[in-house]
Amino acid sequence: MSRMVKVSSKGQITLPASIRKKINVKPGEYVRLVEDSDGGVRILVAENGIEYLKGSVCVSSPQDIEQARRKALQERIDEKNN
Repeated sequence: MSRMVKVSSKGQITLPASIRKKINVKPGEYVRLVEDSDGGVRILVAENGIEYLKGSVCVSSPQDIEQARRKALQERIDEKNN
């Protein structure tokens, strides 16, 4: 199935009712947009919990998190000392 939808000035789209019904998504629920290797985008219903956050933060390695933590801590220390 293929549907044409218009993108608003805010970058928003409206999922047609038939698609919302097919994927069983309700108002206020999250969907996840996943890029395919061929440049397309799939719309998936996000699972309960923190699933809706998956992919929203780009982390290249576990060290990035620790590095960000250290940087934030150092900024707090510097802020206190000034």
